[in-house]
Amino acid sequence: MNRAVYPILSGALAQERQMQVFANNMANVNTAGFKQDNQAFKAVMARAQVAAQAFAHPVGFGQQIGVRPFGPSERVFSSPHAVRTSFEAGRIRITGNPLDAAIQGSGFFEIQTPQGTRYTRSGMFTLDSQRRLVTNLGYPVMGTKGEIKIPPGTVQVSSQGAIHVDGQPVATLKVMDFPADNMPEKHLEGLFASDSAQPAKNPQVQGGHIEESNVNSIGEMVKMIQGTRNYESAQKMIQTLDHMAEVAIREVGRVL
Repeated sequence: MNRAVYPILSGALAQERQMQVFANNMANVNTAGFKQDNQAFKAVMARAQVAAQAFAHPVGFGQQIGVRPFGPSERVFSSPHAVRTSFEAGRIRITGNPLDAAIQGSGFFEIQTPQGTRYTRSGMFTLDSQRRLVTNLGYPVMGTKGEIKIPPGTVQVSSQGAIHVDGQPVATLKVMDFPADNMPEKHLEGLFASDSAQPAKNPQVQGGHIEESNVNSIGEMVKMIQGTRNYESAQKMIQTLDHMAEVAIREVGRVL
């Protein structure tokens, strides 16, 4: 097989991986608090081992067959490196639900899951059977003094994250922040995990609102079209090399 196929194949596989990331972004275009991902790649240099230098010693023609000729001995492959998350803020939309909350600027809500402490930008909250404030997945939302339980009454969330019921304070949403060079990593269910969380300074919270996904649907569609065309180009190049090999096998050495 023509060895030129392998770098092209690595590029096709890289495009396939990138298309999966684009598809996941598109699937979550309407998911509150979702942060879009971008696939990063790295170049891998594969240096071939040279058995001996051609013509380094006076040898017969038969011994020179199979000796690697002079010239570049490197091939470049593309390999998936990491998935990077964009933490740009999404559009804030009013919902009318007094339990919903959206963070303006940086910061994350802290929640408790069976896997431990996690963080989210989705402020789509409800009450469970114990009147605990929970996420749409049923995980308790943490306040500055632990789990938040809300008694019956009219609920209001202040711009600092304080929750009032009939004008009386009952809890304060725990908003955590992260250093710009050590942002949390995305885990299952769109939640984030990190050990570098610290209380946010002067958090800005909007009650009755949620933050929408920061995915630009038009931009992602353009990326998907470009990725599809790049993948098809790689396929055509592989087919061309395969055809060249077929012609060489069939035609080279034919006695005319």
